[in-house]
Amino acid sequence: MHERELGTFEMLWDCSACGTPKLLGIQHRHCPACGSPQDPSARYYPSDEDKIAVQNHVYQGADLICPACTTANAGTAQFCVGCGSPLGSDAKQAAARTEQQAAHGQGFSGESVKDARAEARARRDAQAQQARAKPAAPGMSRGLKIGLIVGGGVLLLGIIVFVLFFWKREAAVEVEGHRWARTIDIEVFDDVRDSEWCDQMPRKARNVSRRKEQRSTKKVQDGEECVKKRKDNRDGTFKEVQECKPKYREEPVYDQKCYFEIEKWAVRRTEKAEGQSKDPEPAWPAVTLSKPGTCKGCEREGKRVETYWLRLLRKEEGQADECEVERARWDGAEVGSRFMVKVGVVGDGIDCDSLQPAP
Repeated sequence: MHERELGTFEMLWDCSACGTPKLLGIQHRHCPACGSPQDPSARYYPSDEDKIAVQNHVYQGADLICPACTTANAGTAQFCVGCGSPLGSDAKQAAARTEQQAAHGQGFSGESVKDARAEARARRDAQAQQARAKPAAPGMSRGLKIGLIVGGGVLLLGIIVFVLFFWKREAAVEVEGHRWARTIDIEVFDDVRDSEWCDQMPRKARNVSRRKEQRSTKKVQDGEECVKKRKDNRDGTFKEVQECKPKYREEPVYDQKCYFEIEKWAVRRTEKAEGQSKDPEPAWPAVTLSKPGTCKGCEREGKRVETYWLRLLRKEEGQADECEVERARWDGAEVGSRFMVKVGVVGDGIDCDSLQPAP
């Protein structure tokens, strides 16, 4: 994000004594009609039509409000221009009006003294409410209080997540049966159609055709998003700035995709054997290769996979479950064997990893 300053302009104020409107924050420190001092809490932003630029403005800091007569003084003043009282550490700085913001190409409609007074009243009410609030424990800073509140919220969220996903209870289960399955992939060495990005295509590929396809996306800057802001300098002026940040769009990235033929081993079918008990003992499926060897059209055995399950019963609840287990546990668990297992309190799902022999 980058910021460009568009100029410094005078805030406006209305004299509450005689009603003279749209007085200037710098030029009119006192009302030219009745001499009443400017009230910094009543300053407001002008419309684009009413704004007056301040030339060669030297910023001296926020106005200091005299605690004796409430006159606004320059930020570097040592004595009040209204009553002559010294301006020490008890002199407060003028409060800032809330920033104004307008979209790029739009103007500012301005405010009135009613807006300024409403904001000042809301600020005073908030300060009074804070003062009436119960004091914090001795030594407890505002940052610590915020930290405790945030920490409490995080703790509560953590408890909810724990209850939903991790809070489990123990349950007794009994083995009521076994199940197993074994598979063998049968691969054939033959011509297959395949595809790959051309810069990753295998060397032995043939009958190659190419096609332009989207491979990824990239972010491309597509101009800027700009807003205009008005920021109160708290000395009777405000500055206008333009803040811009880049905006982006997703743009496809294309590349050459190659489609080709290649000789390689590929799964043609899968042979499967399965059973519902330990007897007969698990066995691999019978495999008949139509043409063993390494020639084109030849077959071979590929990946072997064996899986074992225990069928479990929670007798007290009448709930049936099934867990995938290692072969050694499957062999050692006889029908009627008892185990302990964790069960989700909320979802009632069984945690098979927690399966342990009952004491």
